[in-house]
Amino acid sequence: MNPEPSNSPPPQLILDISRLVYAGWSRTPKGIPRVELAYADHYMKSAPERLRFTVLDAFGRLRLVNNRAAMAFTREIAAYWEGDVASTAAHLRVALHALWIHVILILRPWGSLKQLVATHRGRLLYIISSQLQLDRPSLIEELKNAGDLKLVFFVHDILPSLFPGFFTDEDARLYQRRMENASRLADTIVANSQTTAESFRSRFGKKLAAGTLVVAPLGIAQPARAAPPPALRQQPYFIMLGTIEPRKNHRLILDVWRRLSSELGPLTPHLCFVGERGWKDREVVELLERSASLHGFVEVCGRLPDATVAGLLSSACALLLPSFAEGYGLPLAEALSLGTPVLCSDIPVFREVGGDIPDYLDPSNGQAWHAAVCDYTQAHSLKRQAQLRRLASWSPPTWKEHFAVVDAALRRL
Repeated sequence: MNPEPSNSPPPQLILDISRLVYAGWSRTPKGIPRVELAYADHYMKSAPERLRFTVLDAFGRLRLVNNRAAMAFTREIAAYWEGDVASTAAHLRVALHALWIHVILILRPWGSLKQLVATHRGRLLYIISSQLQLDRPSLIEELKNAGDLKLVFFVHDILPSLFPGFFTDEDARLYQRRMENASRLADTIVANSQTTAESFRSRFGKKLAAGTLVVAPLGIAQPARAAPPPALRQQPYFIMLGTIEPRKNHRLILDVWRRLSSELGPLTPHLCFVGERGWKDREVVELLERSASLHGFVEVCGRLPDATVAGLLSSACALLLPSFAEGYGLPLAEALSLGTPVLCSDIPVFREVGGDIPDYLDPSNGQAWHAAVCDYTQAHSLKRQAQLRRLASWSPPTWKEHFAVVDAALRRL
């Protein structure tokens, strides 16, 4: 006997875009705002009639953003990040748009998310794809007590809890609170990798009900590729992609390059650091400044437009990822999707993302990294050719696959 069809309307979706709006002041995006942008783009296309947006305002209140304004801002910042991020005029337009949203949220006497939850007749699904809000558990508790609201929370990593030495004490405590609150308050938790999911469950989620924690790898977009600078096109070069901080292990690669410069002199391959400066970066910066053997061979590029990064990656000898720990490994997936070989640390999440494609190395073995770089510099490197052959069988993860998992989890709610 078939069950009676339900007359209840489909649940409304509330998407938190706080990090995306705050990113309006950044020239180039970081990983978490990119994920918020992907979620906004997906639900703007798949469920626009059921979608609402919320942002945490300057007074710590969760406020609803007018749909038209939120969608316009989302499209504008996406176009900016995909286009010319060096354009001061384009950056100013995005920053002013973000500022205008905040001003409206502060001045408008209505738009409380709690009020919407209390007056809405039916279920609401609140999706937080950043790691904000859960250091303020009272906000979520008030929403859940006000009506029929289910919380969906995205976990990017729990690295501050696993490797506190790589983070400030304040960050480690903050992440600890967020993950404890996620375990207690979230109805569905989405993890970006099996490694992250297993770490979260063992650390915070031993009491989670079956099906609460799901794994949905991040999708890979394919940006246009700008040609690398002429100077780089004339010589072999390597790339490191990521914030300059101890966890990323830039120091090991700089030691490799100092040795290479003493051995090869003017034939030393070039190295590009793509990414902004992070905390505890002083050691790396001072080494770059005081080491004459690195001058002319190592360039700190900062954050670059997507197309420029794609162009640099596609022409590089390899992407170097000597990280001690990661939550996912997006640069690894991006490089492989462009057909670029990768030399990376032998850590579980890189194995999960890259499979048998990259060459894996011990992140503390400088000799092994030196030998690998020397090999990949050669025009007819057998190891590099072997990885390129393996690359032919690799399929990049897609956002379509990601949201197939997430939407199935939402339907179960």
